[in-house]
Amino acid sequence: MRIGAFEVEEPLPELRDPHIFAILQPWIDVGSVGTLTLGTLESQFNATELGRLARPSQFYDLTRYRPMLYRRGGERIVEIPNTIVRYAVGDGGNDFVFLHILEPHNNAEDFVDSLLELADRLNVRRYCQVGAMYGSTPHTRPLLASGQASDPNVQTILERAGVRTSNYEGPTSMMAIATQELVKRGVETLSALIQLPPYARLEEDHRGQEKLLKLLSPIYSFQIPDLTKIEQDGDRQYAEIDRMAQREPRVRSLVKQLEEAYDSEVGANQGEIGEMEEQQEPPRLAPDVEDFLRELERRDE
Repeated sequence: MRIGAFEVEEPLPELRDPHIFAILQPWIDVGSVGTLTLGTLESQFNATELGRLARPSQFYDLTRYRPMLYRRGGERIVEIPNTIVRYAVGDGGNDFVFLHILEPHNNAEDFVDSLLELADRLNVRRYCQVGAMYGSTPHTRPLLASGQASDPNVQTILERAGVRTSNYEGPTSMMAIATQELVKRGVETLSALIQLPPYARLEEDHRGQEKLLKLLSPIYSFQIPDLTKIEQDGDRQYAEIDRMAQREPRVRSLVKQLEEAYDSEVGANQGEIGEMEEQQEPPRLAPDVEDFLRELERRDE
């Protein structure tokens, strides 16, 4: 059946006050932290696909998001980039919807309308946007997070975990309109974004994944059986980053400056982010380090 631009399975599942966990690729899925986190939860709760866009080319430039060619059992299969919706039955009083949003290039208003229609049909109770972006945290310190929640109890949990409310103003995604409209409909909202080292550039950042899962766990009482392995994978990755930093003078200089900025906020707490004051602006870096970061950004374009 069709719900807006989505083709969904029939009949629609009867979900209990469902909470959406949404990631937005590629805007705030740096290091695939959001994708990895949703994958962990989908596996734990045995998620089932609910639907996807019926005609993804209505929203995507497929010369920018390229279709992928796979071979399975000797057969060639072409997979078109899409926004995927899955659902699962939760352990408590809420079920879950996992929304893998691929940011649209075209007809963004229609895309948002379709998301809102889907949320209405599923009687969504809370919309959680999770993910990661590059920040000013060095790899030698605990990762920081920004976010907020409309539920005061959840907001208290986030604050106790050291999550800082962002004062960001500037360019954003059209998906921010979806959040804005959901609030008008009385849907609770939650956001949690992990701040990754700007020089890490990992395809899959498991330390970021670990941080995000640990933020969500006390809110939802998640028991993640693979968390120890995720921690170990993250430790190995960041040990390699440390070795790279020691070999590269510009990275070593950047790490030192980020450490100084980080520690100046922490003060006597020596890295405990739960007591950090909100950072009002990024730390000032030496010109050569700023040039290095711009060079990294150009490589990602």
